[in-house]
Amino acid sequence: MKQYTFKNRDDVVEFLDNHNFKYYIPRLREYMSNIKDELKYYYIEVSNSEEVENCYIVSISGEREFKENFFDINKVDEFKDTAYNIEYRDSKYKEGIEHDYF
Repeated sequence: MKQYTFKNRDDVVEFLDNHNFKYYIPRLREYMSNIKDELKYYYIEVSNSEEVENCYIVSISGEREFKENFFDINKVDEFKDTAYNIEYRDSKYKEGIEHDYF
């Protein structure tokens, strides 16, 4: 397992894009935009077969670090049929706004 850290979201998105990580790139850009840059770093785990396994945002509050996973390889199968369906993603996005999910 290889581990990478990044200080800004553009580098993370470029890295994930170069590793053929396509599942959540649009959501990832939006999600990372809502977190203050100075309070986080990004932590990516890549398997020996060069597949992205885990992606975290690490926020620092006081002296504590909080690690939040924004990609779970186990959920890929759950969402693989809808990952590229723009209408489905748009409806979920609107639902999230209505219910204040993010």
